[in-house]
Amino acid sequence: MKNSLQNFARVCWRILTEVPGWPDAPRNLRIRRLFPIVMPVAALMLYFLWNLVWVHPRIQRVRTAHQPILALDQEVADLQLSGSDLHASKTATRAAEVGRTLLTEPSQLVPALEKLKATAHEHGWEATFHSIPGSTPPLPPEAQVSFVMARGKLVAAAGNTHPFPSLLTCLEQFSMSDPWIDLMRLALRADEQGQPTVEVYLRAGCRASHEKTP
Repeated sequence: MKNSLQNFARVCWRILTEVPGWPDAPRNLRIRRLFPIVMPVAALMLYFLWNLVWVHPRIQRVRTAHQPILALDQEVADLQLSGSDLHASKTATRAAEVGRTLLTEPSQLVPALEKLKATAHEHGWEATFHSIPGSTPPLPPEAQVSFVMARGKLVAAAGNTHPFPSLLTCLEQFSMSDPWIDLMRLALRADEQGQPTVEVYLRAGCRASHEKTP
């Protein structure tokens, strides 16, 4: 094994230090021929060792010290990749449209119920509505929307000859009202003469009012 290594070293020495046209060139001349090869290799080795011992550990220390900033920068980059400006604009427009369907404050439910009363009258129903104060549980601090409840009673008017089709149309108008009002529960009854009476429970969204609300 030792002889093989020595033979290999001799072959490498002869190849690297060969002087063209002079097989028996002296040792000092062969060494001068070796410098153009050895110097770049030595420089690369020194650069590699310097990078391994000094530069790379220094970069790692800086990365560790600024890890929160790097994580935030990565999060920003992920958000930029996940949504385009067009998508953000559409989302903002949709949010504004939904926001317009909410009540600014619970007291605005009263005029909204008056509109529903007029709508019911147009479809042959006499309606009365009453808001239900304190009908929703306390909101968590991060909530942006609360709800206000109301109950109502609809009685078919004397001249309403098609109460059930007109009731369906009336309820559809309720759900299309501005602000948005949800029909939560409906109870339909009829008296001895067959006149229908409808009880409804309604819910409207309202902007939450707390310290974090702008």
